[in-house]
Amino acid sequence: MTDAPVVDHDGFDVVVTVRQAAHRAGAHLPTVRDARAAGATTVIVAVHDVHAGPTSTYPRVVGGDDHVVAGPTVAATWGGAVAAARSVLRSPVVVVQDADVTLPAGALARLVATVAPGAGDGMGAGGDAQASREAVVAVPVVRSGTDVVTSAGAVLVRGTAPVASLLRGHPAEDADALDGARVFAADEPCFAARTADLAVPVRTVDTRTAVARLTRDTADAAGGDCVVVPLGRVYRIEPLRERRYDADAADALAVWRDRGDDSAADALGRLGFRPTAGTADPAGAPVALREPVVRAERLHTRDRGERLRWSIRIAAHPGPRGDDWGDTFFAHDLATALRALGQDVVVDHRESHVRPFSEHLDDVALTLRGLDDTPVHPTATNVLWVISHPDLVSASELARYDLRFAAGPVWAARVERETGLGVAPLLQATDPSRFHPGPTDPAFPELDTAFVGKTREVFRPVVRDAVAAGVDLAVWGEGWAGLLPDGVHRGVFVPNDRLPALYRSARVVLNDHWDDMARDGFVSNRLFDAAASGALVVTDPVPGVAELFHGAVHPYRDVAELRALVRLGESASAEDRAARGARIGAEHSFARRAETLIAAVRQERASR
Repeated sequence: MTDAPVVDHDGFDVVVTVRQAAHRAGAHLPTVRDARAAGATTVIVAVHDVHAGPTSTYPRVVGGDDHVVAGPTVAATWGGAVAAARSVLRSPVVVVQDADVTLPAGALARLVATVAPGAGDGMGAGGDAQASREAVVAVPVVRSGTDVVTSAGAVLVRGTAPVASLLRGHPAEDADALDGARVFAADEPCFAARTADLAVPVRTVDTRTAVARLTRDTADAAGGDCVVVPLGRVYRIEPLRERRYDADAADALAVWRDRGDDSAADALGRLGFRPTAGTADPAGAPVALREPVVRAERLHTRDRGERLRWSIRIAAHPGPRGDDWGDTFFAHDLATALRALGQDVVVDHRESHVRPFSEHLDDVALTLRGLDDTPVHPTATNVLWVISHPDLVSASELARYDLRFAAGPVWAARVERETGLGVAPLLQATDPSRFHPGPTDPAFPELDTAFVGKTREVFRPVVRDAVAAGVDLAVWGEGWAGLLPDGVHRGVFVPNDRLPALYRSARVVLNDHWDDMARDGFVSNRLFDAAASGALVVTDPVPGVAELFHGAVHPYRDVAELRALVRLGESASAEDRAARGARIGAEHSFARRAETLIAAVRQERASR
């Protein structure tokens, strides 16, 4: 069914495309619910299966209270599923979203606003006046589950060849600079378009080719552009079927035989890159199956001595699973500090420490050593900063790095003696723009003694001792159910942006360390944050900790001493406490640590 859509009211429609097997499992229902919650006028479900044909038998496709169906039958291709939905469309904007692509909250509204008729006001992508060209198709940046880009839109490398995914294999931060950038087409089945211009899909089992033709044909029909819209965490949760390049795909691509495309150069130029083309498949593969790959290279190299590209590698999981890891917050604060000093920075989680399509762009690979022994970068300056779990670090691992730092001065000195490898002390840090003295917060009323942290599957000693000491305790963190007296556990999580207010409002903040970190002088990041906020902190003993924080941190050795320190509380005046917190923040800011790292890396690179 290819009837032209009839636009007769405002709003937007959503076409949810879904494979037949996934439809039977109900995989499309969350996408339907999200579309309805976002205000979609009509949600149309269109089902396809590459094996569908005249003699195929499938259960009848039926609608529901929150969606209609494109038709009762199963289409043979993704394009066929979209074609079946066209006659149902009534709104001026349509979002086509495959059920295997998830969008974050607010994403649908942003896509719709990008292409809504009149939204461009005669301005082209990115706000540039381009002869009245407008954004007709909005293309989101799609990531894999590893938080690496799978596609930031498609570009045409050469006529008759499949389109290439822009920024494929790049860290997600690279795509942020492409907001509003013009691309040739989409190649992921997720985009927004103006309904009146929506083209008739071509027939091919190769979904990427069908998406590219549909989006490019739609933009051409309106004399407009396909533009990139970074929306944050847009994930492909199931891989597209491997490319099946059939005769229909060859015919679909032949229309671009003599067509040029400069969108890759324009888009990558925003990042200071230029495109070079290659193929992803082995040289022995049939020509028709070779998928072009756009490889980014540096556009200018003369500034690389001053402006370096850093990959900060952390052990946290990608996506929401790693959001509450301390490594994640630490890396983001350090990245912000490095960028403020003129550096380019990306953050790589444990699944993206190796990026074959983009790691050649990195000048520095900085590993924040926690739980993972990370592969070193083959060409960059490799820097190791051990911030936790020092007992996991071996001499052979240390030897792989060009520069080595440790947040534990005691450990650094001992390991340097034992291995002969230089290890410089570099303490953890805080962000004084967030963690600084200030008034108490009504959200944390009458807060006496506070602890924030998970159980780590043990009854953490400082909390156990505080309970034994009978202090007025409040605990936030996971895993404490059944371990604490009634009323002590206040919640499982405190958002990072609320921690400064909690620290300012507590009379005393408790802290502790892993045994190996305390032994080797690895001062907890929480001590820097809490002390910079003006808090008084009681912690387990760590070499040098009392002197480091100018009286803001008091170590204890047993329950009686903890009880005495909590009862004594703060002896400094409010003014002195604020001045002390500001001093700690200035001395131990991420900006200071970033300056140290940059200077060391420049010296190392100059010595080569």
